[in-house]
Amino acid sequence: MVKLFSIALGMMLFSAVASAASTTVQGGTVHFKGQIVNAACSVSAESSDQTVNLGQYKSSLFTSVGVRSGAIPFNIVLNDCDTLVAQSASVAFSGAVDANDPTVLSTSNLGGGAGGAAAGVGIEISDKQGTVLTPDGSTFSAPNTLITGTNTLIFNARYKSTAAIVTPGEADADATFVMQYQ
Repeated sequence: MVKLFSIALGMMLFSAVASAASTTVQGGTVHFKGQIVNAACSVSAESSDQTVNLGQYKSSLFTSVGVRSGAIPFNIVLNDCDTLVAQSASVAFSGAVDANDPTVLSTSNLGGGAGGAAAGVGIEISDKQGTVLTPDGSTFSAPNTLITGTNTLIFNARYKSTAAIVTPGEADADATFVMQYQ
C-alpha cells in the first residue's frame, strides 16, 4: 500500500511540473542575405562568401622581394547562366592594396590571433591563364566562355613577398569581386 501511495504521489508531482508555464527567452538573430539580379548568371551562395585557406609557409621561404608561395586554386561558381543574354564572364577583385606592391592585397590579422599580423607579404590573385589581377577593381580576368547552366571560373591565390624581410604572423585579407558579362 505504501508503495502504491509513493507511485501515485510521484505521478502527481510529475504532472504538476509538466503543466508549469512555458518561458520564452531571446534565442539569437538569423541574418538573411541575398540579391535579385538582372544578369546572365547568378553567383552561387557558396562562392559569394567563401574562405580560401592559403596554409602556412616559413618566413625563410621569402628570401627577397617578389618571391611567391605555391598557388592555391579557388572557384567562383555561376548558376543558371543564359548564353542568350551573355556569352562570357570576367571577374575583378577589390581590396586593401599593399603599400609596397599595388598588385597584391595587403595582409592583416583579421582573425585577431595572438601572434599579430605578418609584415612584408601580400596576397596575389591570378586568373586561370596566370594573369595577375590587381586588387583595385580595374583589372578583369580573361573572359570565360559561358555554357547554359552552371559554370566554374578558376582562380589562384598565393603569398608574395613585398619586402626583403618577411615578419611572421597572421596573413589574412578580404577581397570583394564584381562580375562583368559580355
